[in-house]
Amino acid sequence: MDNLKNNGPEISDTVSVSDFLEQINASLLSHHGRIQGEVTSVSRNYPRAIYFTIKDIEKEALLNCIIWRSVYERNGVNLEVGDEIIIAGTPEVYPNNGKFSLKTQTIEYAGEGALKKAYEALKEKLSKQGLFTPEKKRDLPKYPNKIGVITSKAGVVMQDFSSNLGRYGFKVTTIDSRVEGKDAIHEILASIKTFEKEDIEVLVIMRGGGSWESLQPFNTESVVRAIANFKCPVLTGIGHDVDVTLAELVADVGESTPTAVAEALNESWDTLIDSIVSLEAKVMGTFKNLLVNVISAINNNSNSALRSFQTTLAIFDQSLSAKASRIRSLFIGLERRMNKVRTALQSVIGEMKSSIREKNRYLQITPSKIVRFSKSCLSAAKTHLSTIAIQIGSDQKNIIKILTNELDAIEKSIKLVNPERNLKLGYSLSYSNGKLIRSVRDISVNDEVETHLSDGEFTSGVKNVK
Repeated sequence: MDNLKNNGPEISDTVSVSDFLEQINASLLSHHGRIQGEVTSVSRNYPRAIYFTIKDIEKEALLNCIIWRSVYERNGVNLEVGDEIIIAGTPEVYPNNGKFSLKTQTIEYAGEGALKKAYEALKEKLSKQGLFTPEKKRDLPKYPNKIGVITSKAGVVMQDFSSNLGRYGFKVTTIDSRVEGKDAIHEILASIKTFEKEDIEVLVIMRGGGSWESLQPFNTESVVRAIANFKCPVLTGIGHDVDVTLAELVADVGESTPTAVAEALNESWDTLIDSIVSLEAKVMGTFKNLLVNVISAINNNSNSALRSFQTTLAIFDQSLSAKASRIRSLFIGLERRMNKVRTALQSVIGEMKSSIREKNRYLQITPSKIVRFSKSCLSAAKTHLSTIAIQIGSDQKNIIKILTNELDAIEKSIKLVNPERNLKLGYSLSYSNGKLIRSVRDISVNDEVETHLSDGEFTSGVKNVK
């Protein structure tokens, strides 16, 4: 008897009903599961919750269920008796009445046929409300930069997306969210709500391929309406080409793969780069054509200026030649006059010598007569020479005056065309690359300009051309 033990509860282990139910509910938290069954009853009489029951299709088993009305509406179902559904949740004993029930989080129709039926019904409903009309579609920003992404980081979706996203300085913010199965709707809606507060230009929702059942979050009314009402354009990459989800229909831009989503974001940037390259080539071509035209115009102006200078030089050359011929003629005339004077002087001297020889015979006999006669001859010769000298002096003065006037006129003409005269008046000559600047078209910003003045020259740089 001493070895017997009492295995019953000790008095000290006694707990209250509420504490006991609380312990039971705590232990039931680990029994979260997915259950499939047929709806046997639905009660919508309560403002905060909907009560329903499901039964086992093959055996006699019944499960009471409760779902909060807000959660029920997010699931986007309309339960009817006889529906075959799959629910997920956690079991709980309600303390107020001790009733065991499943606190439901998600509800989805079982079987592809039922899913397609619910899909078509919701599609028709939303179509009548105009959610899928092209007029509601918003264009992606011209050059998007701030991108918000909702997807699961567990798969290769982000890897495919990132590897195909162009290097255009995108600022990508990603929220890791479940995107498969009906249970994912709560995380997707929470992620969308989070991005409502973020500064983004495009919202991207992506997932990989999968079965029709796995796409249920994107055929749920609450998710579809959240996408339709989002503040900025929504781009989807659901990854299901055969059956288009309602989320893709309501999205502003719908693509089938993460790669296609990345390419859609790249498109405007790619086009911009191509346009820049094209415009660059066009600008360079236009610049080359203008440069050729400018060079041609400079050559033409240079040739024209050279021809004009040569013509002016030829005219001055002809004028100088004519004036030189005239001066030469004047000198020839002067030389002839001097020769006449020389001839006249030689004639007088010859006469004087003859007279002296003739009268020499009488010198001894009539010295005084010879002296008088000599004086008379000398006086006549002197008078004659003075007259000739005066005439020669007068002619020389006239010739020199004419020559001086001609040379003064030539000097004035030369000074008028002398560039240094304009420089002394305050003008200057400017050259760029060794060429005279005649117009603002001959220079550009940052060109080096060499300026010539009357007393020197200096070099400057061009800062502005107007």
